[in-house]
Amino acid sequence: MLTIADLLAIIKEEETCNVKKLAKKLEIPTAQLEKIINDLREHNLVEYDEQTGEVKLPSWLVNIDKEAENIKPTTGTIILPKNQQITIQDVVIGNFTDKDLELNIRLKMNLKEIAICNMG
Repeated sequence: MLTIADLLAIIKEEETCNVKKLAKKLEIPTAQLEKIINDLREHNLVEYDEQTGEVKLPSWLVNIDKEAENIKPTTGTIILPKNQQITIQDVVIGNFTDKDLELNIRLKMNLKEIAICNMG
């Protein structure tokens, strides 16, 4: 099933596309896609010219990745005691050594880093 995120990603890839061609590509009725596009336009998520049928993303949405990369990344340190494990979201990290370890974590938009360090 097509999601709004999928639709926006397709529009972004095309840069500027025609609603009729897009409906054909997505295999949905043009009228249904026009209704969706109009709803997205009301929320400033797309720019849509009904006369030409052209739809594209607004500049603020196209540049959102660049702006998010400029935000200071989330960072943190976790002490992982010897012979124990922790779960961060859906990732299990185990320490099967005889020493406590320090995990330094940095989360950016498209990059997640974990550095494992000795405590001494």
